Amino acid sequence: MELGELELAVLRAVRNLGSATSGAIYEEVRKSRDVAYTSVTTTLYRLVDKDLIAMRKASEKKVYYRVKEGRAYRKTMASMIDRVVNTFGGAAVSYILENPASSDAAKLGALRGQVDKRRSKEKRDG
Repeated sequence: MELGELELAVLRAVRNLGSATSGAIYEEVRKSRDVAYTSVTTTLYRLVDKDLIAMRKASEKKVYYRVKEGRAYRKTMASMIDRVVNTFGGAAVSYILENPASSDAAKLGALRGQVDKRRSKEKRDG
């Protein structure tokens, strides 16, 4: 699944905030780009439709969004990582693993696990 720049920005904002309202997400996105509130809300709905974000209504006017780390999320993440690795090769993975300041320990551990899993799969398949 391909994600556009605004979709990535909104997904990143939701991830940074945890559970948040569209207004808070809009403010977070606005820190890095000039964007209309309606563009952010439309993008939130698209990400809900893509099953990457979950929506919870607290009241008629109060809606909270959070990242939905299910199958669609993992599939999208794997697809994006595959695109980076296919484009930049092992240098992309090496860069991430060798620059821990850009990622926290949990993210690095998860990435190392994905690399190991991919290597095991390639050995079996190949």
